[in-house]
Amino acid sequence: MSARKPHRKSRNGCLSCKSRHIKCGEEHPVCQNCIEFDLQCQYPDPSTLKKGSHPSCAVCNSRKSPAISRAPSRSRSQGPDQTENDINTSDLELLHHFSTSTYLTMSNVPAEQHIWQTTLIRLGLRHKFLLRGILGLSALHLGHLAHLESSPGSIDYMVKASTHQNIGLGDFRKALETIDASTFDAILAFSCVVPIHSIAVASGSAYQPANPDQDILSSFLNSLSLFRSVNSLLLPSLDIYTSSTISPLLQVTTQKLPEPSSFPGMDSLERLEIACTNFSTSTTSFQNQLQRNIFSSAIATLRSTFATTVDTTSTDRFTIGAVLIWTISVSDEYFVQLSRGHPSALAILAHYAVLLHRHDDVWWLQGLGFSLLEKICAELGDEWAEVVRWPRMAVGL
Repeated sequence: MSARKPHRKSRNGCLSCKSRHIKCGEEHPVCQNCIEFDLQCQYPDPSTLKKGSHPSCAVCNSRKSPAISRAPSRSRSQGPDQTENDINTSDLELLHHFSTSTYLTMSNVPAEQHIWQTTLIRLGLRHKFLLRGILGLSALHLGHLAHLESSPGSIDYMVKASTHQNIGLGDFRKALETIDASTFDAILAFSCVVPIHSIAVASGSAYQPANPDQDILSSFLNSLSLFRSVNSLLLPSLDIYTSSTISPLLQVTTQKLPEPSSFPGMDSLERLEIACTNFSTSTTSFQNQLQRNIFSSAIATLRSTFATTVDTTSTDRFTIGAVLIWTISVSDEYFVQLSRGHPSALAILAHYAVLLHRHDDVWWLQGLGFSLLEKICAELGDEWAEVVRWPRMAVGL
């Protein structure tokens, strides 16, 4: 018979492990054995051990009593008030709301709605940054609904939305550093969440600004800046990973929808181009020509967007997406001029606000077109009143 393998005796183990004659891991304040078997974990008094006496084990086999309970173990990901066995009902509420309500507002195309409801959530359960984005968007939606009902819970939802989105963005930026086939779908999905979330925040700033010192125009430009930066970071990967479960959401970027020969606002866009061509803040003819080219290109893209979204054969397909695409289709040079407050750039954006206003029934665009145009008109003053006359009439300003 082989000799029994020797083992190190546990001199300082808890009373429960000693009474059950098993080796104690001596983890403090609660050993792993007691955690596993849900036992009261109590260590002997060191002074008693020094005297060589064996402590009483009367308490060892008892289950935890109401008077004495073991400290709950925590994982690093848990909040200060959330133990290992707790369920975060707040996040469950957000996920349920997204899968039953919010997803319907992301698109007016049933096939796309299905992707938002099922594919994104499945990906989110595997990639936490996407799940954060989904929860943040749902919290914004609930906050919007609570605001309409004048509920005090509106601010709480906004805080949750900001927290989830900020954490998600941080992890998303890390994921962008090492894009591969296993993460591409989730990264692409998050890139679809980002513009909607950021524009929803800008839209909400019209009635409950997150930053009281920031106006609606600044909020909107910040959202566009984020949208454009995410898009530029993702573009190189689109040439590598050409197949994705999220691809149907991006068809609007490549699909050529029919454009009618005439549409409401066409005359105003022509007047806009003339005004932008004649107006200049530069000192040289070369710089003037550069500015004219920048603004003419932005107006041409806007004219195509107006035509596409007004056509009756395309109103049931990609309408909202086609409106958003303009914000990343314009050149970096135009966006620089817009950020600097160039009057021509602002007048172009004033016409774009009409497209946003046409979708005022969508909660994350509600009030944005009107508020944006109101702010732009105040910035431009009387000199541009005739140029923006049609946009004002179109939104009822």
